[in-house]
Amino acid sequence: MQAFFHIQTLSMAAGLISITCAAIMAYFSLSRLTYPGFKSWTAGFVLAGLGMILMSLRQQAPDWISIIAANSCIMAFPVLIFYGLGEFKQFPKRLWAPGLILAAGAGILTYYTYWHPNVLMRIVAVSLILCLLLLLCLALLLRRGGLEYECSNNLLKAVFAFQIVWNFFRAIITPLWEPDITSFFSAGAIQGMSFMIYILYCVLTMSGLIALNAQRMELDLASAGENIKELTRLIPICARCKKIRDDQGYWEVVESYIEKMTNKGLTHSICPECAKKLYPDLKIYDDDEDEEKPKS
Repeated sequence: MQAFFHIQTLSMAAGLISITCAAIMAYFSLSRLTYPGFKSWTAGFVLAGLGMILMSLRQQAPDWISIIAANSCIMAFPVLIFYGLGEFKQFPKRLWAPGLILAAGAGILTYYTYWHPNVLMRIVAVSLILCLLLLLCLALLLRRGGLEYECSNNLLKAVFAFQIVWNFFRAIITPLWEPDITSFFSAGAIQGMSFMIYILYCVLTMSGLIALNAQRMELDLASAGENIKELTRLIPICARCKKIRDDQGYWEVVESYIEKMTNKGLTHSICPECAKKLYPDLKIYDDDEDEEKPKS
């Protein structure tokens, strides 16, 4: 079983698949309309792939590269997913908790690598931190953001929920199942299965994020179509004061009606003809000066 779950090979494969997912998302962003947050998601896949590749270099590269930097990159993946979801759903940018959790995770890894070396505690710590970060991602996905419509994705919800359960299970079962781990690459089936689940997680997360972006695009197009339909129909307007009657029978000024229907703010100015009538002594437009010049 241990030979089947060759962790070093699985780590390299997971890294390459994550980088491939990042390339697919980058191509998608170049060829299709994407919303704020999509670049953060793409960067998350790049960091995750880099972390997995660095992890596969353990026993060949220094510990600060193959352990601390590698696991920090992997833990940064859900952090960037979280921040990308915040941008995508237009939440306020005061979302500092994931960054603090990531910094704490890097500190714990450093402690159990140099001051008190312990492979088992590193596995437990990384599993619990990933569990907590993914829980934040799921909570943000379930919350209503600043968009006018609800934009969510059941595939992402299921993937995040499963990863939360798996990482928590890994943190609990590893000390019971493999209490004498001295080298991560010699660990048993639980750790090997974690890499295989991670590969599926990357592919499904990429699919869910692309679907989420497409869902928002469809909703925006549907909303734009409704607005166009509304603006192209005959609009009842008062012949004297120019107020417009809406569908509920209320009369409102033209500016308010246009702002409500187009979500565009209006700014006021004055046309040349009105400027001449209201302010004949002021030369607001250049045409006024041209008219006063004697013709040669």
